[in-house]
Amino acid sequence: MNTATSNADIRISARHRTLRAKTALTALGLSFGAVAYSSHAATGIDAAIPSSGFQHPRLLSLYAAPAEPAPTAGNAPAIAPATLGTGSPAAVAAPVTPAPLAVALDQNPGAGASADILAGKESELGPERGALELVGGDGNMTHGYGHARLVALRGMMVTSAGVVQGELTQQSRFGYTGNYGNVSLTHDFSEDYYSTVAVGTGNSPLFPSWRVDTTGYRKFGSERQYVAGIGAYYAKGNESARSDHGLLFTGIGYFTELVIEGGIRLNWANPGTILGPSQYIAATFGNDDHRAIIVRYEHAKETYKVLPGGPELVNFKSNTASIQWRQRITRDSLLLAMLEYYQSPLYDRLSLTLGWRWSFR
Repeated sequence: MNTATSNADIRISARHRTLRAKTALTALGLSFGAVAYSSHAATGIDAAIPSSGFQHPRLLSLYAAPAEPAPTAGNAPAIAPATLGTGSPAAVAAPVTPAPLAVALDQNPGAGASADILAGKESELGPERGALELVGGDGNMTHGYGHARLVALRGMMVTSAGVVQGELTQQSRFGYTGNYGNVSLTHDFSEDYYSTVAVGTGNSPLFPSWRVDTTGYRKFGSERQYVAGIGAYYAKGNESARSDHGLLFTGIGYFTELVIEGGIRLNWANPGTILGPSQYIAATFGNDDHRAIIVRYEHAKETYKVLPGGPELVNFKSNTASIQWRQRITRDSLLLAMLEYYQSPLYDRLSLTLGWRWSFR
């Protein structure tokens, strides 16, 4: 292949990635099986129906396509880097998500769209500038604990300051009903660095009275296909003695037709400053142009958990596995579905969540 042909291919590939990246940024928001951040409005690892950040942290690096060679006359302009993260409440504090909804997540909250970005494929859709998601879910808990229900409305808008996300959610379980609201901003500092800050407030033992999250991300690799993140959060419970604070470490890798993500969350719960770590791994196949499938597994040591009598110290280990299906129905709408299984010494839970996403381009 001669130099002229090679340069032409680079320009075309860059344009394709630009379009694809912008679409991907807003494409895979609602990752119920969130990553690090369970969600803006979700609860933590004890969530009856975890909800992740509206925009999943796996998409954070997609807003910026991989680095291009030094520009030559006619080359596509440099693509601004990326981002989207989320914070999350827990029984007082959930894993710092996603998100994503933060999310996250989330999250996260996942995104398979990056695979096509790295492959230089052109998106069939125009870039999203905003989106809304409406979701609802129901979970059946064993040992007579009844049902856990969720309804949430999430929104996202791309602005000159960055990506703004918001969420309003209501959850009920164990005889409690609670509401939570969250807003976050993801801002790019350079092609390699970006961050997300989130604040939220809620009522009832199911959510924090208020919560603050902040996360920083760094891209690595010749095409910036690897992302590392470090986050911190603080959540004040609606009970006088309850509060959580913690750290989150995440890693994301974008490969052809596959996105892999993993992370560790260290949560200290009060009263007692009791450490409850959790680890997760997630994989995303496909993208929202047609269909995306996200699988996730998490192992956690739970400390305080909301039960019928209120928050109780449980100190047991739990496992959560989920699969999410995202199917494009029309150019500007997606059908969302997630099945999740939660297992602990106290009870098991099987949850189904359904939703719809509207895109604004």
